[in-house]
Amino acid sequence: MAYLPEERETVIRYDELDDCWYFESNVRRHVTKILKMEHAFESVEKELENNFCIYVRAKLSNLDDFSVSPFVKNKRKMTEKQKQVLEKARKSILR
Repeated sequence: MAYLPEERETVIRYDELDDCWYFESNVRRHVTKILKMEHAFESVEKELENNFCIYVRAKLSNLDDFSVSPFVKNKRKMTEKQKQVLEKARKSILR
């Protein structure tokens, strides 16, 4: 059964003794992000409904090749001119 909005959550936990990160989520966009990086995880458990993954639990222990940054940081604020310059640079790279 799909999760109701009030039941949806993502939990990311670091275990210092094991030196690894644990992820649990039933939030659609977080599940998708975890599954896109499935190769990074030591183990991934999925809950499927109608061939769609609605819940995932994963363990990341390869901290030499992958990193996690769960801390809050300030959003980058740009002027309209800076946004235009950045967009122009992106377009020139994609050509």
